[in-house]
Amino acid sequence: MEDFDVSVNGEWISEVTGALLVRRSIPGLPEAIENTVEIAERDGAIDFGSTYGTRPVGLGFFITGDYDPTVSLLMRQFNTRRGLLDLVFSDRPGKHYFAQYRGTMSWDESTGNRVIDIPLKMYDPFPESDERITELEITRSPQIVSVQSLGDERASPIIVLTNVGTTTLNGFTIKNEYKTE
Repeated sequence: MEDFDVSVNGEWISEVTGALLVRRSIPGLPEAIENTVEIAERDGAIDFGSTYGTRPVGLGFFITGDYDPTVSLLMRQFNTRRGLLDLVFSDRPGKHYFAQYRGTMSWDESTGNRVIDIPLKMYDPFPESDERITELEITRSPQIVSVQSLGDERASPIIVLTNVGTTTLNGFTIKNEYKTE
């Protein structure tokens, strides 16, 4: 298996602790939460659709150096009092997983306590990305404005119109045009 690493708030774990990231568990999608309401005297439930819940992240580190100081450094990096941690994996550059330490650090007994498992949770279940997607184009004669999202999941843009002139606008028109292929 190819070596990979994780950066926590801009610091690569292998460089600051002497531990190596040997496993990572990030579900492909977060758990789907059903939004339903059951009403008395009515069969079934009313379905209000589904949303995504939190996403667990599990990291396993192999302790390569002196055991106690290395574990102390790992605990310092993932301390819950540090709040939201910005995780970037070396094999997924440009994707930021914002997670917090949740649960209990555990030791893998089969490796003689040399592998430490650290549980994290992403409350906003999708990573952010340096990637930019053009969502749509707004055309205003003679210029075109591209609306970009900050991630890799399409989202509807929020358009704010602001009058920077001194006269009052009595009305305006928004025309929605779609390109056909």
